[in-house]
Amino acid sequence: MVRPRQGDARMNDFLQLAQTLSMALKALQMYTAAHPRAQEAVAAAHAALTRWLAGSSRLQFVVTGTKAFADGVVQDSRNPHVATLVRLVSERGVSGFVFEQGVAESECLAFLQALSLKPQKLEEQGGIEHLLQAAEVRRIKVSQIRYQAVHEGEEGAAEDQPPASPVISTVEPLEKVLREALVVALSGAPGGPADLGGLGPLGHKLGLGDGAPDADQLALLRQIVMDLAPEAQLRLVAGLATLPEHPAGLTLGLKALAGDLLASATRSALAGGMSWARLRGPLEQILRPLPDRESLVRTMVSQLREAGQDTTQAEAMLRHLDWDSLSLEAKLVKALEEGWLFELSVAQRLAFLRELLDLRRFGAFLQVQEALVDALRDEQVEIRLKAAQTLAGVSRWALEPGLPPGSEGALAEALRAHFAWEPDPPVHQWTTEALDALLSSLVPRSELGHVMADLQELEGLCAFLGEPLPWRQAALERLRAGLVRPALMDAVVVHILGMERSRLATEVHPFLEFLGAPMARHLVARLGQEDDRTRRGRLVEAVRSMGPLSLPPLFEALASPAWYLVRNALTLLSDLGDAGCLQAVVPLLRHTEPRVRRAAVRALWKLGGPASEPHLIARMKDTDPETLHEIFFALGQLRSESSVAPTAELALDKRIQERLRVQATDTLGLIASPRALPALVELLRRKGLFAATEPPAVRLSAARALTVLGIPEAREALLRVVDAEPRGVERQAFLQLLESMASA
Repeated sequence: MVRPRQGDARMNDFLQLAQTLSMALKALQMYTAAHPRAQEAVAAAHAALTRWLAGSSRLQFVVTGTKAFADGVVQDSRNPHVATLVRLVSERGVSGFVFEQGVAESECLAFLQALSLKPQKLEEQGGIEHLLQAAEVRRIKVSQIRYQAVHEGEEGAAEDQPPASPVISTVEPLEKVLREALVVALSGAPGGPADLGGLGPLGHKLGLGDGAPDADQLALLRQIVMDLAPEAQLRLVAGLATLPEHPAGLTLGLKALAGDLLASATRSALAGGMSWARLRGPLEQILRPLPDRESLVRTMVSQLREAGQDTTQAEAMLRHLDWDSLSLEAKLVKALEEGWLFELSVAQRLAFLRELLDLRRFGAFLQVQEALVDALRDEQVEIRLKAAQTLAGVSRWALEPGLPPGSEGALAEALRAHFAWEPDPPVHQWTTEALDALLSSLVPRSELGHVMADLQELEGLCAFLGEPLPWRQAALERLRAGLVRPALMDAVVVHILGMERSRLATEVHPFLEFLGAPMARHLVARLGQEDDRTRRGRLVEAVRSMGPLSLPPLFEALASPAWYLVRNALTLLSDLGDAGCLQAVVPLLRHTEPRVRRAAVRALWKLGGPASEPHLIARMKDTDPETLHEIFFALGQLRSESSVAPTAELALDKRIQERLRVQATDTLGLIASPRALPALVELLRRKGLFAATEPPAVRLSAARALTVLGIPEAREALLRVVDAEPRGVERQAFLQLLESMASA
C-alpha cells in the first residue's frame, strides 16, 4: 500500500493544474475543439501540465471515494476544480490517470475530449482507455492504483487488482436449503421482480414465526442474500411485495435487509463501471411502489457515504421518488424556492407544468417557465440541456391545449435567442425541436406571416453572429423543412379553401411561395383529389399564384389518370409556361377525354404561338367536333396562313356540320389571307339548277370574310353576287356588307 505523503507546496501546485484542466473541460463542453476559446484553454492546460512534469518524470492522479491524490499527496476535495476532476473520474469508472513527461498538446486534447464525454456515451464508444488508445495517446494512461486506509499493525502496498471476493464459509444444510430456494425464486425472467411467494414453507423450516427474526436468524439471512449477484439482489428487493403472509418473520427479515441489499448492489454496479445514468432508472422502478422507499434510500446513502462514494445521485433519486406524493403547493415551493426543479426528470417537470396549466394556475406556470428560460443561459451545459428538453415539451402544447396568455411570445423570443448562440449541439437540438413545435402551431391558426418573420429573424440572428457552424445551419434547414410536412400543408389548404378571397392574396399566397416547390407539389396533388368544382377553382388560383415553382408538378400531373387534373394542369401551364412546354402538351391532343383535348388546343396556341400551327393542323381531320371548334378558334387567333388551305377545304365540305363550316369560314375571315378568295367566292355564289346553293349562314359568313380581305377582287366578287341575287333577306345583307366596304 502506498502511504499518502504530505506536501503543501505540491498541493498548491496541483490546485493550479486542476484549475486549468477544469477550465479546459468546460471550454470543450461549450465549444468545439476548433473554437479559439477551446484551443486557448487546452493550450493553457497543456502548459500547466508541462510545467508540473518538468520537475518530475510523471504525475499520478488517483481517486478513491471522495478523496484525490496527486503523486501520493492528498488534495483538497473541497476545491471546486479538484471536486470536478474527482467527479469526472469516479463517474467514468476508473481509478485515475498517469501523465508522463513529454505529453503532446494533441494528446492532452484527446484526453480532455474523452473525459468530457457523458458516461453513457463513453461506454457506448468502448470506455476511456479504448478512446485514448484509438487516438494514439501514449503518454497518458489509465491508472489502476487504489489507496486504502492502513490501520496499526497492518502492512499495505499498492495493488493493481481489485480485492478478491470474500470466501464463503462452509454452508450448513439449512443455509444450503435457503440458498437453493432463493436461486429458484430468482430464476424467472432476467430483469423482472423475483417471485418470492413460494418461500413460506422454507420460512417455517428456519423457525421463523410471525414476529421479527432474532439476531442469529437475521445474520443467516444477511450472509446468504449479501452473497448474491447485484442483479439478483435488486430483483429480490423488487419482489418483496410477493412474499407470503406467513411466516411474517421472513418478510420482516428480508425487508430489514432491503436497504443493505440496495447499497450492496449499487456499490457493486458502480465499481463495475456502470454509470448512475444507467443505474438510476432501474433503481427508481424498484423503489417507487415500496412504501418504505425513503428509509431504504437513506440506508443506501449512508452506506455509500461510508464507502467514500458520491451520494449526490442517490439523494436526487429520493427527491424524484418523493416528488409525486407532494401537494401542488408543496411542489411549487420545492421547485421555485428550494432548487428541486432541475433535480426532477423531464417527465416530472412536464407533468408538473401540465398540472398547473390544466388547473389554470397561469401565474405559477409563468414563474416556472421563466425559471426554465433563465436556465437556457446557465453556464452548466447539463442545466441548459434539462431546460431545453422541458421547453420542447411545453412548446408542443401551443396548439392543444394552448399556452397561457403571455407565455408563447416570451417562450418563442427566448428560444430564438438561444438558437442563435447555444454552443452545444445536443442542447441546440432540443431548442430546435421546441421552435419547430411553436412554428408548426402557428400554421393551423393562420398566423402564416409570423412563421415567415420568425424564420427570417433566426436567419438574421445566426448571420449576425458571424460564426457559421454547419450544425446550426442544418438546424435552420430542418425548421424550414418541418413546415412542409403533409399535415401542415393540409392545414394551409384548409385556409385556401375557407379564407376570404381578400385575405388570400396578402396572407396565404406569400406563404405558399415561401414554402416553395414542396407546397406546389402538394397543391397539385390535392387538385387531383378534389371533387368539388368550386374548391378546385380555389386550388387552381393558389397554384397559379406560385408561378414557375408550379411547373414541375404540373408536368407530372399531365400523366394523371384523373382527366380533370390533366385539364387543370394544361390550363395552368398555358398561363405559367412558355414554348418549352409544347412537347409535353402535344400528345394530349389525342387524349381519350374530349375536355382534355380542347384544353390541350388552348394551351398549345397560347404557349407556342405560330410554332403550334403544324400540330393543330395535323389534328383538323382527325378529332371530335368540339375540339375542331377550338382548333378553328386557335388558328384564327394566330392568323395562320399555313392553315388556309385545310380550313377552306373543311368549309367547302358539305359532309360536316353546318356550324363547323360556318366557323371554318369565319376563321378564313380572321386569317384574312388573299389565298382564301377562291373558296370564299365558291361558298358565296348562287348555284344553278343542278347544284344546291350553300345555306344562308355559310353564304353570309363567306360574305363577311370577303369584306375583311382588303383586296379589290374581294369587293368585285361580292358585287357580282349581289347583282345576281334575287330580292330578299340575303341580298339585303350582302348590300349592307358592300356599303360597309365602301365606307371603310
